[in-house]
Amino acid sequence: MTATIADRPPKGDEWLFEVKWDGVRALAFVENEEVRLLSRSGHRCERQYPELAVIPHHLAATTAILDGEIAVLDAKGVSRFHLIQPRIANSDPNSVAHLSRSTPVVYFVFDLVYLDGYDLRDVPLSERRELLDRVLTAGAGVRFSEAFPGAGETLLEAARENGLEGIVAKHARSRYESRRSRDWLKIKITGQQEFVIGGFTAPQGDRDHFGALVLGVHDEGSLRWVGNVGTGFDQKLLAGLHARLEKLITPNCPFAERPKPDRGITWVKPQLVAQVKFSNWTPEGRLRAPVFLGLRNDVAAEAVEREERGDLLGAVAREATLTIDGRALKFTNLNKPYYPADGLAKRDVINYYDAVAGLILPHLEDRPLSLKRYPDGIQGEYFFQKHTPEAYPAWLRTELIESEHAAAINYVFAQDRSSLLYLANLGCIDQNPWMSRAGLLDHPDWVLIDLDPQECEYDLIVEAALMVKQVLDEIGLAGYPKTTGGDGMHIYIPLEPVYSYEESRTFAELIARLVTQRRPQLFTTPRSVSRRQKNRVYFDYLQNAKSKTIAAPYVLRAYAGAPVATPLEWSEVRPGLHPGQFTIRNTRERFREKGDLFGGVLERKQSLIDAVGRLEKLFR
Repeated sequence: MTATIADRPPKGDEWLFEVKWDGVRALAFVENEEVRLLSRSGHRCERQYPELAVIPHHLAATTAILDGEIAVLDAKGVSRFHLIQPRIANSDPNSVAHLSRSTPVVYFVFDLVYLDGYDLRDVPLSERRELLDRVLTAGAGVRFSEAFPGAGETLLEAARENGLEGIVAKHARSRYESRRSRDWLKIKITGQQEFVIGGFTAPQGDRDHFGALVLGVHDEGSLRWVGNVGTGFDQKLLAGLHARLEKLITPNCPFAERPKPDRGITWVKPQLVAQVKFSNWTPEGRLRAPVFLGLRNDVAAEAVEREERGDLLGAVAREATLTIDGRALKFTNLNKPYYPADGLAKRDVINYYDAVAGLILPHLEDRPLSLKRYPDGIQGEYFFQKHTPEAYPAWLRTELIESEHAAAINYVFAQDRSSLLYLANLGCIDQNPWMSRAGLLDHPDWVLIDLDPQECEYDLIVEAALMVKQVLDEIGLAGYPKTTGGDGMHIYIPLEPVYSYEESRTFAELIARLVTQRRPQLFTTPRSVSRRQKNRVYFDYLQNAKSKTIAAPYVLRAYAGAPVATPLEWSEVRPGLHPGQFTIRNTRERFREKGDLFGGVLERKQSLIDAVGRLEKLFR
């Protein structure tokens, strides 16, 4: 049974918390005072750890199956993977005997799966542990992994202070299942997992043998590149690894998509597994600040996949109170249907926003939000809310902004994950920010090209978008397309925040006039719906105005199917595209693979000075 990775400890005394031992997972099969140890890969490994032959003597049973972690402790009693790494693959009897004395291991037992003829897998964990405590006598090489009910935050802080890898949370009523389960959670202080080695780079400077290992994980039958690790090696390790890698050299790249750049890489057959720690994953699915810890012979290369975090909210409770960004948030009515026809509840909306928070928050930062709330889901009544009530928590950022048409409005902002999830709990299915930021509210960050169907097929939206791109190419500007999640398409043209809304609107109008001049049968521009021509694309340039809001990239939309406003590559804007392709069920995987395709909207500040001159010349 394996655990799902989670960001934070769950709350409640029904959760048992243990230290996450940083070693080698192993099942111990005890029979007739002998022990057989099996690693996660199913290989026997008792010969590597002869000191664990004493396990039967610590057990008041004839036959048993134990689950635990084999670890080596440092001088402070902290398990360290690099200390056990030399023992994992060592098969030389003399060396093993020496290491068993100089670097002895400890078997931390945390579960009892079988005992004297009784299969305990369907017995609740709390009862299995009580039985284990009765039959196991701890010693120097065998210890009972203590569990602390309801003490997740306290144990996590203690683990952090003592430099441990993290903690594990297990539900007291969980049965033992031979799969990854959300009843067992691992909360890591630093990221750490196994990766397949698919190649190595040439050494640079005064380094010998190789520069970095090229790493990957398996995903839907293919090996995906996740980055390179070039730190954590000493000279002896470099030489030993290089000798093993040389035997696996192949002319063929083992990755489904070649790493970029791929010059100077020597490919190897993907058979070796590296243990690597890292700070986190980038939005593009790459490792940030990886450090090599060692090789793992106990893990099969073909079984290595990216460890996914579990959903923030489980599938049972109707309410939950969680600490997010150091703030206590209460999530309510989690079972309420939000997309009834699609079987999606409020918890699914909140879990989605938790999963994509890292992508969406940069596009909401410092932008006033106009809230559209669906307290009873997409089939219930909704209402708009701009002014923030005083009852909202004081930590939620708000700002009083003068309005041309009414009294000043106290707008809310989503600056962080806790704010985003607080708003999602209010029934804000989508987030609608201003096109400018606080401090520069009169100066938009982009020109918005808003293309809506006027009783036409989506292929006409695609055709219109490609015409806009052609114009942008001709005048030297970059544009970024996204589905609206509804039936239209947005194209953002990022700007230096020095232009007025009137200037951005005029620029959008010029583009509208040019594409309409080129294809008069494709576009319609009248503001009045009754005057728009059917079977055409409505080019709405008037959306470029102060205090106007639009659905942000990556937000859910309140339509059947739970579509998502999804950034696109221009190569995807082609006939057959439809916004319904991108939903709550499939976009998280897409975003993980492609990263933030709208990153250029935030980073690429463009001037209109030369572009306007070029645009004028395009009119006949």
